[in-house]
Amino acid sequence: MTSATALPRIAMAALLLLSAGCAGSKQNQADTLRWGTSESPTSLDIAHKFDTASTLVQFAVLDTMITLGKKGEVLPSVAESWTHPDPLTYIFTMREGVKFSDGSPVTAEDAAYSLSRHNDPKVASQAASYTTMVKKAEATDARTVKVTLSRPNQAFLSMTALAWQIVPKKLAEAHPRDLGSPEVGTLGSGPFKVTKFSLTQGVTLERNPLYWGPKPALNKIEVRAITDPETLRLAVSSGEVDGTTDVRPGEARKWTSMPDVTTSFFPADNIAYLSLAVNQGPLKDVHVRRAIAHAVDRAALIQLMTGGHGSQADLLLPKPQLTALYGSASPTVRTYAHDLQAAKAELAKSAYPDGFTLATPYDAGDKFGKAMQAVASDLAKIGITLELKSQPTEKYHTQRMQHEDLAVQMVDLVYGTPDPGEVLPDLLSRASAKPQGFNFSGYGSDALDATLDDVGGLEGEARREAVTKVLTEVADQVPYLPLYHLDLPVALNKRFTGEISTWTINVLGAVRPAGV
Repeated sequence: MTSATALPRIAMAALLLLSAGCAGSKQNQADTLRWGTSESPTSLDIAHKFDTASTLVQFAVLDTMITLGKKGEVLPSVAESWTHPDPLTYIFTMREGVKFSDGSPVTAEDAAYSLSRHNDPKVASQAASYTTMVKKAEATDARTVKVTLSRPNQAFLSMTALAWQIVPKKLAEAHPRDLGSPEVGTLGSGPFKVTKFSLTQGVTLERNPLYWGPKPALNKIEVRAITDPETLRLAVSSGEVDGTTDVRPGEARKWTSMPDVTTSFFPADNIAYLSLAVNQGPLKDVHVRRAIAHAVDRAALIQLMTGGHGSQADLLLPKPQLTALYGSASPTVRTYAHDLQAAKAELAKSAYPDGFTLATPYDAGDKFGKAMQAVASDLAKIGITLELKSQPTEKYHTQRMQHEDLAVQMVDLVYGTPDPGEVLPDLLSRASAKPQGFNFSGYGSDALDATLDDVGGLEGEARREAVTKVLTEVADQVPYLPLYHLDLPVALNKRFTGEISTWTINVLGAVRPAGV
């Protein structure tokens, strides 16, 4: 997930990007991409930061064993081929001659460890929900990795296309908790290598001359955080920044009117929702949660947050995953129309008929600030008072990943595969309800975990029935209130072009100078 996903930002007081007047030849400027983000990349390792800004850099630097194609299909990467001899076994054969950017060989031991480490409690991986089905990963010879699953899982390949970032075993073992930090860094075999990483000054990447694949079109990439949306837009408009995907859809008209910038949209593999911490205070009461669901004006939120580039979500899955599983016939579940009388009736059935007050932290630098204010206004109409507590970005996201003060959260996660087996365990398993997991609601049970296991192991109609069972339970119990699906934007200076779509993993690597 790349949880939209996604997360931590570090503000910068001024634009630190290169201006058009910087020294250097025209050729150097032509193949140097200056990329703006609304969040700072905070780790170069997916285990320690599975968020949009961080994975943006990770996937340009770190190879995965397999990857996804334009239609979401699984394709070879470091693994040139694989076999699936039985439901619990995958055997991967690695390419010859793949090297880390320092010249050391990428071994089967490195690859095997890079997968299994996500299940190591000492690592506390944020990608652990993607690998819970892995029982064992082992190198059986110099180029072969055997993966044994604890149970059959149809999503294994597509999920590991994201989570199986290959790092040196020796380096990762020495730094289980801080691999990828500015102090430790990382080492990859991808198309680019890191030449600078600072939490305040951003990341600089250069072309990796030892990369086994096609030569990247770009020679250099500079990534800088500009947390103020209008400052970022002006930087792109002036040419100080060449591209970004951090366009607020509600402000899309400002971007599409810029003369030297092409802003396009593609369907996101996202789900935006309210997370209700079912183990905390009044939110333990299902009637309270249903009252909240009826009270929130989702249509107004959709317009506020998407500016016409989104649609209402009634099911807790991204639209591309719903389409892949059900086609055009998604299941019918309990829904919650915006109806204050229905909301008050539900609240009257609860232990809090006169309402209550709930302290609710939110990210002061996040796009969801206005949305949380709108939610608070909606809930006030039925007697529920959200005491919104503005917090600095880093503090807020650290506390959220530690599962502290969760209460009511607004979350928008962007995923990476067409398989619902990626999302449902992430949001509903009890394993993911632990710190560093993304089950912020805390909802879960033995029975639900068993059904989630079924989702992974079943195929065809049986699988659809298992997913429908989960979605029906979520709609009835409301640990989450789905809000909207989104079309994601990408803005590029017309000096650049890029084939970026729903299933693009390496976004930076997909950009190239125009005409190349």
